[in-house]
Amino acid sequence: MIIKEIGIGIALMMLVMLVHLMATYVLLDWADAYDNMFKRHPRLRLLAALTVANIVLLVAHLVEVGLWAVVYAMQGIVEDHNDAYYSAFVNYTALGFGQSTQDAGTRLIDPMTAGSGIMMFGWSTALLFLVIQQHLQEVRRPPRRRAPRHDEEAHEDAHPVDEHDATGAAPSPRVTS
Repeated sequence: MIIKEIGIGIALMMLVMLVHLMATYVLLDWADAYDNMFKRHPRLRLLAALTVANIVLLVAHLVEVGLWAVVYAMQGIVEDHNDAYYSAFVNYTALGFGQSTQDAGTRLIDPMTAGSGIMMFGWSTALLFLVIQQHLQEVRRPPRRRAPRHDEEAHEDAHPVDEHDATGAAPSPRVTS
């Protein structure tokens, strides 16, 4: 029976991976759509991109839990088919029940469900970081220029200072003697 459980688990993990891959493709295809959206408001554009990414990934996770729920119902892991989605969700999130209530023929399905969820949540986290990184350069504000102090105004005319070095970083404080 162990071989059967592992086979079912691997098949479901591959199916879940394909669902998540489709969600990734959707996000990558939509990423270009945000380039022209809210051009003057990069923070609003980041908010929109993250909102859509979260919704797409949440739907993917809900579908993936549904796939596991079908296995739970078909394999008789839960007594009532109405509990299949809940049971699959509890295991998918690695929350677990704390004790195994299954017979020996289906005990490996729970940890395989949890492993699948852990991998997919990691993948989702990576995608959210990608969305943030794509928008981060535009969201960062340029450094503020401070007004020169009264005693520095006379020195600025004599020695002009480059505001940024080659890296674009703000200038270091000037030391005068």
